[in-house]
Amino acid sequence: MAERLERLKVHRRAVVLDGQTHTVLSPRPGGSYSFATNYFHETWHIVTDAPGARLLGRLFWAMAFQRRERTLMVIDQSCIVPNPFDADPSSPIVILNNDLGSLSLSAADDLLAALPFKTPSDGTVVLQTRGLDVALSDREAFQQREMSAGWPWNDHQQRSWIDGINGLVVVAAPAPVLRQWGVGVSRTGGQFYNGSNEEMLEWPRGRGEIQVLEKFHARLESAQAKREQLFPGRAHEGLSDDEHRLLWGIETSE
Repeated sequence: MAERLERLKVHRRAVVLDGQTHTVLSPRPGGSYSFATNYFHETWHIVTDAPGARLLGRLFWAMAFQRRERTLMVIDQSCIVPNPFDADPSSPIVILNNDLGSLSLSAADDLLAALPFKTPSDGTVVLQTRGLDVALSDREAFQQREMSAGWPWNDHQQRSWIDGINGLVVVAAPAPVLRQWGVGVSRTGGQFYNGSNEEMLEWPRGRGEIQVLEKFHARLESAQAKREQLFPGRAHEGLSDDEHRLLWGIETSE
């Protein structure tokens, strides 16, 4: 049975980052979703399965409607697995509405040091995302509303930023872009083409992409087994470019 996500419960914590208190929201562990990250072809990828795509769409949408300064959404190690291509370790993911503040390098260091969260949360928050269902049911009407609001012609409301920062993958955008991502990503967990589906972020610059795999867990298990066979005991170590090519089935250079 599909999870009901229109009223999504997430953990809430007050965390001091770079000397300032931030509100950190995070999905509750134990769901049917998994996330991985990798950097390939100068693009950061968030790789997930169909349930993960549905959740990620909700998180993007919900962050568009946050109003409290210094609020961030963190997908921590409880929901993170190695990437399913070569079983490299993945990074925690941070989603920001960048109208509510940025994440400094020092804050990123402090956040990574606090992960994975080991103490109970300060409570739960129910994210109301019924508006996403309305947008998905009539995408043309949604786009007309967004166009009428003028965001496509407003440079400030179009800016977005996706990068790896001090061991985190940070995805930041203002509310209109987060809403667009929420709609786009929510649709990637449906039909697959050759076993995968993608949603490009930061078009046309292409510095971020959501990749959804139909057989995510089978591919991950295969990659982990192959990595252990070729490089035993190195599940958490970095590999050279030639070693990665061996895992990918590409001949290495002489």
